[in-house]
Amino acid sequence: MSLRLALLSLALPLVACGGKDPSTDPIDTSDTAGDTDTADTTDTPEVDCGDGPIILSGEITEDTTLYAACPYVLRGGVIVGDDTNETVLTIQAGTTIYGEAASDGFLVIRRGSKIEANGTADAPIVFTSDQLPGQRARGDWGGVVLNGRAPINACAPGTPLCEAEGEGGTGQYGGNDAADSSGTLRYVRVEYAGTEISPDNELNGVTFAGVGSGTTVDYLQVHANLDDGIEFFGGAANAKHVVLSCNGDDNVDWDLGYIGQLQFGLITQCDDAGNNGIEADNNEADFAAAPRSNGLVSNFTFVGSPSIAEDNFGVLFRRGTSAEVWNTIITGFTAGCIDTRDNDDTTAAFQHVLLDCTTAFEDSEEQALFDAGMGNNDSADIGFAIGYSDSDPDYRPSAGSDAASGGMAPSGSFWDAASYIGAFAPGAADWTDGWTNFARN
Repeated sequence: MSLRLALLSLALPLVACGGKDPSTDPIDTSDTAGDTDTADTTDTPEVDCGDGPIILSGEITEDTTLYAACPYVLRGGVIVGDDTNETVLTIQAGTTIYGEAASDGFLVIRRGSKIEANGTADAPIVFTSDQLPGQRARGDWGGVVLNGRAPINACAPGTPLCEAEGEGGTGQYGGNDAADSSGTLRYVRVEYAGTEISPDNELNGVTFAGVGSGTTVDYLQVHANLDDGIEFFGGAANAKHVVLSCNGDDNVDWDLGYIGQLQFGLITQCDDAGNNGIEADNNEADFAAAPRSNGLVSNFTFVGSPSIAEDNFGVLFRRGTSAEVWNTIITGFTAGCIDTRDNDDTTAAFQHVLLDCTTAFEDSEEQALFDAGMGNNDSADIGFAIGYSDSDPDYRPSAGSDAASGGMAPSGSFWDAASYIGAFAPGAADWTDGWTNFARN
């Protein structure tokens, strides 16, 4: 198998390749010859990078490790696992993986297999474009897809095992194990992705398809994706410390029975493209399909671009979803902060939420939902450290901001205590520093 042959050299304890950080250098992906620059980590084993970037293609069905010493290229669809047996893809902190634009490279973790991507703030794992810095763009490559065995509602009522096929032919997802694990994404950045795999079928930056609560997602950025930043197709995946920036469509999208929890998130738009901060549905064809989508979001900061005038809501809940939003700031969205639709079927609750949009609500129904909550303010003084910026954001609240106090965490073991509102504690360090990227191209 070509992939196995390409990886054989990693098992040899030879001298590691050296040089500069590959995330700042172009690489030639036309064959296996090219730049052998490396990321600098202190615990990188000595591995042979060969004569250039290591090409990943086809299926991986044996446990495999990617090392920070070598650059890697996703050529076409790279599929981990066989949908039955477990295969583990381990990615060392500081590793850079390039999605090949010419072949629409993307990565899929099949059901039953895992990705163990454990980066650090000083050495994040980066999935990026193979184009030159300054020439990178949304949609240069595909993205990352995790398929799991957690429940979805894409089938007829009473179906004992509901499964579905992922966008772009990325494999089956769904099952009966809400606690299923697809591995770990920690200090991971996915940027300049979202290419169209088939007509009207773009990939998200990271797709969580039927992914279970046993998966760990903490410190994840999706930047400059052509389609949505992250999308949850059902499942029960949870996430903390999420940064979604400059994405071309929605930043968070959920549907098909998603029941996860999200805490600490920054959503910020660039001025040239973007849709909603969150767009959430239950099931487009059956608003009452079970399990019913019910996402719970706390300690998010949503910052919309003042230059986007159409379909630009902070949160849009529709098509039968349930949703709760706690301890959250929504500001700058020109169409409105909050929009709910299909209100006979859609339910939403807001607690300790601060709004600062020219139009707070799409209509009186959202106003009524908002007023029914506790600690909400639709004309808040947010008081960010700086104003709107899509290139160097700092959305920590000042000491006098309405966001500096008044927060109350939801109940449950998942939630960290936070007495403030929004993603950042006033006066504390910015947890996005060091591992994120906000460059437009």
